[in-house]
Amino acid sequence: MFTKEPAVVLGAIAEIIKAIVPTLIIFGIIHWTDVQTAQVMLLVGVVVGSLNIVLTRSQVMPGADVNALIRTAVNMPSGTPVEAVKAAQEVKDTK
Repeated sequence: MFTKEPAVVLGAIAEIIKAIVPTLIIFGIIHWTDVQTAQVMLLVGVVVGSLNIVLTRSQVMPGADVNALIRTAVNMPSGTPVEAVKAAQEVKDTK
């Protein structure tokens, strides 16, 4: 699961921590001020967010060659949806 969806796993971990900390404060297990609680929540968000970016990026495969896609779209025969989009864009550009 983690190797396929790191963003989901890290998001779940962050939400669990964000739920546990206030619960511990409410029951008096930890005694933090509002400022300390906010600092911990900020730290959790930054750490999990940073890990999320790094791990999610490592899972992304290189995309298709954008130039090849553009050449394909430009060379499409007339009457295709791409031609309709081009025509609509030309009309919009002339206004």
